[in-house]
Amino acid sequence: MGFFVLLGLIAYVVLAKFIIRAIGKYSESKAAKYVAIMAFVLIPTWDIIPGYLYHEHLCKTEGGVKVFKAVEVDKTYFLADGRPDEEKLRNLFNWQTTTDRAFSEMFHVTKNQGSIVDKQTGERLGAATDFWHHGGWINATLFGYLSSSTCPQYPHHSVSSSLWQQVVRPKSDSQREGE
Repeated sequence: MGFFVLLGLIAYVVLAKFIIRAIGKYSESKAAKYVAIMAFVLIPTWDIIPGYLYHEHLCKTEGGVKVFKAVEVDKTYFLADGRPDEEKLRNLFNWQTTTDRAFSEMFHVTKNQGSIVDKQTGERLGAATDFWHHGGWINATLFGYLSSSTCPQYPHHSVSSSLWQQVVRPKSDSQREGE
């Protein structure tokens, strides 16, 4: 695949040089030549900066964790370092995820939402929203959804871990004695 990408890049540069020289040969206007150069630069890159800015805007305005109700569970549902053990917690709570790959096809942004639901009551305890930006159209075409960046506050797509940490808390010792 890398060979074909390199071949396509070489063909694109050769085509650009041919057209720019032809414009220079048939037109005395330097402006026409510069417009052609700009067009060949913008064709593969036009959506990178607006897509990045849109992704950042979405992260700030719509992304993040919303806690509707925090719950306390036994300390056995936590790892040694104090983080919630998501595998064990799935015995008590459902983790529901929706991914909208077509959220912004123009700027190659995917919306990923997860929520924690109490299995006994069906109550939604919290929700987390993250946006994945897949770069410009070339990157999205060549690598698809394999190459993406997430909201800066959730590096490595860790929005679900943040939600678990904010929704689930260990019961204090005084609460266990009162039971």
